[in-house]
Amino acid sequence: MIRLPAMSLKARVTMILCAVFVLSQIASLLLFEQNRERNILLTEATDLADRIIGIVNLANSFPYADREQILAAAQTQFLATFPEIVSIDEVACQDNAFAERMGARIKTAFQTIPGLDGEICVRSLELPQFAGKQFSSRGFDVLVFVNFPDSEQTIFHAILPEGSSLLADSVLTYFLLVALIALLLTWFLVGKATAPLQRLARAADTIGVNLDTPPLDEGGPPEVSRAAQAFNRMQTRLSRLVHGQTEMLAAISHDLRSATTRLQLRAELLGNDTERNGLLRVVSDMKQMIESVLAYVRGYESSEPVRMVNVTALVESLCDDLRDEGFQITDDNLCDPVTLLCRASLVRRALQNIIDNAIKYGHTAHIELTCPGEYLVITISDSGPGIPENQLEKVTQPFYRLERSRSSETGGIGLGLSITQNIVRNMGGFLALANRPEGGLRVEIHLPLNTSP
Repeated sequence: MIRLPAMSLKARVTMILCAVFVLSQIASLLLFEQNRERNILLTEATDLADRIIGIVNLANSFPYADREQILAAAQTQFLATFPEIVSIDEVACQDNAFAERMGARIKTAFQTIPGLDGEICVRSLELPQFAGKQFSSRGFDVLVFVNFPDSEQTIFHAILPEGSSLLADSVLTYFLLVALIALLLTWFLVGKATAPLQRLARAADTIGVNLDTPPLDEGGPPEVSRAAQAFNRMQTRLSRLVHGQTEMLAAISHDLRSATTRLQLRAELLGNDTERNGLLRVVSDMKQMIESVLAYVRGYESSEPVRMVNVTALVESLCDDLRDEGFQITDDNLCDPVTLLCRASLVRRALQNIIDNAIKYGHTAHIELTCPGEYLVITISDSGPGIPENQLEKVTQPFYRLERSRSSETGGIGLGLSITQNIVRNMGGFLALANRPEGGLRVEIHLPLNTSP
């Protein structure tokens, strides 16, 4: 099965329409070319027969002494008389439509004059050497043998020029010009027709970053209009669901925090130091777990509005802050300043989670920004123990911890990478983890560069 190369819908439709147009034009051109040549030759054969009939009738009305002068005066570039008589048996004649057309017309005209007779010989060969002249034209070679009533004979020699091919004259240029105009017009009209689909695709990319984007324009063809209406309904339902979830989480967060605060106050009133300290540790763990779970469930939800953020400057600022706090952070920026449509606080949280892990397990972190193609790649590398290969995909799952390969004093519940992955995915990117050959873990955050308002 033939597979078309990867192309946009606009390019495919334009290519199909242009292919149909070109093939139909070529077929029409070939059919017209074939019939045109035949009709031209038949018309020329009729005109030639009428011309010879007129010359013969005129010459026949004069005596033999004047006949030669009349025949000589009637010669043209494409019509001549032989100086010597040649037998029709000496030439290779062809029986075709042109010979039949001329023969029938000449015989019909000569029937009115007793003793006047004519025979036709048509050849599609090079001009005979006995013609006595050299012609530059190419075409059918015609010999007309005429017998006058007084037993005198003469031979008319003529050429039926073949019509020049349409492919060899200005018609081909005209055809190419029309094809080019049709291609440009098709490209423009198909672009206008597929513009709603392009808007739908951009909206689908944007909705993952901002659910509150303005609804799509529902104009255009009926099919596109129905798709836009369905997309707007889906966006409304998703927005209602996510915002309802956020409001519910806000209420649960308030109630849980209030309960843990009251529990902490009661624990501090205990007189037994051992029981008080033990209970306070439990309350602290509960607070941390509540905050982590709420942060994970919220995913990408944030009260910060979506805006254009200079991600390059954000990464550099985060690295500077961590260095000021005494952490060993190095960074390399191999890109021009990159601006993305996102929430700065969420991007900072995603980076902070990975950098915290790098510092916690490898004591140092190296951040590198590259732009290899359609993505901004933020790479965070450490020199820690790394992660077993068979668990690289599992560590991004919620509540998954590597107690055997990492320190037991992690202080978390296994949600850091899960939160980061949710944030990155909702920005249209992806997270990639790999162990470094020299030791340590390398985490790559791929964010699409084509994000626009």
